Amino acid sequence: MRKFAFCGALLLLVFACSQPEEKVVKKTKKKFEMYNYSQMAALMRQMYAINEELKIRIESGEDLGEFPKEFEQILNAEMTKKQKRDDFFNRHADLFLSSQRKIYENPADAKIYYIESINSCIECHKTKCPGPVAKIKKLQLN
Repeated sequence: MRKFAFCGALLLLVFACSQPEEKVVKKTKKKFEMYNYSQMAALMRQMYAINEELKIRIESGEDLGEFPKEFEQILNAEMTKKQKRDDFFNRHADLFLSSQRKIYENPADAKIYYIESINSCIECHKTKCPGPVAKIKKLQLN
Protein backbone atom coordinates (compact mmCIF):
# COMPACT_ATOMS: atom_id res chain seq x y z
CA MET A 1 0.00 0.00 0.00
CA ARG A 2 2.85 2.38 0.84
CA LYS A 3 4.47 1.69 -2.54
CA PHE A 4 1.19 2.49 -4.27
CA ALA A 5 0.81 5.75 -2.32
CA PHE A 6 4.45 6.67 -3.01
CA CYS A 7 4.09 6.03 -6.75
CA GLY A 8 0.83 7.98 -6.81
CA ALA A 9 2.44 10.93 -5.02
CA LEU A 10 5.40 10.80 -7.37
CA LEU A 11 3.15 10.82 -10.45
CA LEU A 12 1.11 13.66 -9.00
CA LEU A 13 4.30 15.65 -8.40
CA VAL A 14 5.58 15.02 -11.94
CA PHE A 15 2.31 16.08 -13.56
CA ALA A 16 1.86 19.06 -11.26
CA CYS A 17 5.30 20.42 -12.16
CA SER A 18 4.97 20.03 -15.91
CA GLN A 19 3.22 22.61 -18.09
CA PRO A 20 0.66 21.65 -20.68
CA GLU A 21 1.96 22.17 -24.21
CA GLU A 22 -0.54 24.86 -25.15
CA LYS A 23 0.68 27.10 -22.32
CA VAL A 24 4.33 26.89 -23.27
CA VAL A 25 5.38 30.28 -24.59
CA LYS A 26 7.42 30.06 -27.72
CA LYS A 27 10.31 32.45 -27.91
CA THR A 28 10.62 34.29 -31.16
CA LYS A 29 14.06 34.72 -32.55
CA LYS A 30 15.05 38.32 -33.03
CA LYS A 31 16.97 39.16 -36.11
CA PHE A 32 20.52 40.20 -35.25
CA GLU A 33 21.24 43.67 -36.48
CA MET A 34 24.72 45.18 -36.47
CA TYR A 35 24.83 48.71 -35.07
CA ASN A 36 26.48 51.15 -37.43
CA TYR A 37 28.22 54.11 -35.83
CA SER A 38 28.05 57.49 -37.47
CA GLN A 39 31.33 58.79 -38.87
CA MET A 40 31.65 61.09 -35.85
CA ALA A 41 31.01 58.33 -33.31
CA ALA A 42 33.53 56.03 -35.02
CA LEU A 43 36.06 58.86 -35.17
CA MET A 44 35.61 59.69 -31.49
CA ARG A 45 36.12 56.04 -30.54
CA GLN A 46 39.34 56.10 -32.57
CA MET A 47 40.42 59.39 -30.94
CA TYR A 48 39.75 57.88 -27.52
CA ALA A 49 41.99 54.88 -28.26
CA ILE A 50 44.78 57.09 -29.59
CA ASN A 51 44.57 59.41 -26.58
CA GLU A 52 44.55 56.44 -24.24
CA GLU A 53 47.89 55.39 -25.71
CA LEU A 54 49.13 59.00 -25.76
CA LYS A 55 48.37 59.36 -22.05
CA ILE A 56 50.61 56.36 -21.30
CA ARG A 57 53.40 57.77 -23.47
CA ILE A 58 53.22 61.19 -21.82
CA GLU A 59 53.21 59.70 -18.30
CA SER A 60 56.16 57.42 -19.07
CA GLY A 61 58.15 60.02 -21.03
CA GLU A 62 58.16 58.01 -24.24
CA ASP A 63 58.38 59.43 -27.75
CA LEU A 64 54.97 60.80 -28.71
CA GLY A 65 55.17 60.14 -32.42
CA GLU A 66 53.30 62.34 -34.90
CA PHE A 67 49.99 64.17 -34.82
CA PRO A 68 47.24 61.78 -36.00
CA LYS A 69 45.97 63.32 -39.24
CA GLU A 70 42.65 61.47 -38.92
CA PHE A 71 41.75 63.84 -36.05
CA GLU A 72 41.15 66.54 -38.66
CA GLN A 73 38.05 64.64 -39.78
CA ILE A 74 36.30 66.03 -36.69
CA LEU A 75 35.63 69.16 -38.74
CA ASN A 76 33.53 67.38 -41.37
CA ALA A 77 32.57 63.88 -40.17
CA GLU A 78 28.88 63.04 -40.35
CA MET A 79 27.31 63.63 -36.94
CA THR A 80 25.25 61.14 -34.98
CA LYS A 81 21.50 61.52 -35.55
CA LYS A 82 19.92 64.34 -33.57
CA GLN A 83 23.29 66.07 -33.16
CA LYS A 84 24.07 69.21 -35.08
CA ARG A 85 27.33 70.85 -35.94
CA ASP A 86 27.07 74.36 -34.55
CA ASP A 87 29.42 77.16 -33.40
CA PHE A 88 29.76 75.61 -29.93
CA PHE A 89 30.85 72.27 -31.38
CA ASN A 90 33.16 73.92 -33.92
CA ARG A 91 34.91 76.02 -31.24
CA HIS A 92 35.58 72.94 -29.11
CA ALA A 93 36.68 70.92 -32.13
CA ASP A 94 39.13 73.68 -33.08
CA LEU A 95 40.43 73.87 -29.51
CA PHE A 96 40.83 70.10 -29.44
CA LEU A 97 42.76 70.08 -32.72
CA SER A 98 44.93 73.02 -31.73
CA SER A 99 45.80 71.43 -28.38
CA GLN A 100 46.49 68.06 -29.99
CA ARG A 101 48.84 69.60 -32.57
CA LYS A 102 50.73 71.46 -29.82
CA ILE A 103 51.29 68.19 -27.95
CA TYR A 104 53.36 66.90 -30.86
CA GLU A 105 54.96 70.25 -31.73
CA ASN A 106 56.05 70.94 -28.13
CA PRO A 107 56.75 67.61 -26.42
CA ALA A 108 58.27 69.39 -23.40
CA ASP A 109 54.83 70.92 -22.69
CA ALA A 110 52.83 67.88 -23.80
CA LYS A 111 51.14 67.49 -20.41
CA ILE A 112 49.74 71.03 -20.52
CA TYR A 113 48.33 70.64 -24.02
CA TYR A 114 47.05 67.13 -23.36
CA ILE A 115 45.10 68.36 -20.33
CA GLU A 116 43.71 71.22 -22.42
CA SER A 117 42.73 68.80 -25.17
CA ILE A 118 40.91 66.37 -22.89
CA ASN A 119 39.19 69.22 -21.05
CA SER A 120 37.86 70.53 -24.37
CA CYS A 121 36.34 67.10 -25.01
CA ILE A 122 34.74 66.99 -21.57
CA GLU A 123 33.30 70.52 -21.84
CA CYS A 124 31.84 69.86 -25.26
CA HIS A 125 30.36 66.52 -24.23
CA LYS A 126 28.78 68.01 -21.12
CA THR A 127 26.63 70.11 -23.43
CA LYS A 128 26.31 68.16 -26.68
CA CYS A 129 26.36 64.46 -25.77
CA PRO A 130 26.90 63.77 -22.07
CA GLY A 131 26.94 59.97 -22.24
CA PRO A 132 30.71 59.49 -22.69
CA VAL A 133 31.86 62.12 -20.14
CA ALA A 134 32.73 59.54 -17.45
CA LYS A 135 34.76 57.53 -19.97
CA ILE A 136 36.56 60.63 -21.26
CA LYS A 137 37.51 61.59 -17.69
CA LYS A 138 39.52 58.35 -17.56
CA LEU A 139 41.86 59.95 -20.09
CA GLN A 140 42.87 62.65 -17.61
CA LEU A 141 46.44 62.49 -16.41
CA ASN A 142 47.13 61.11 -12.95
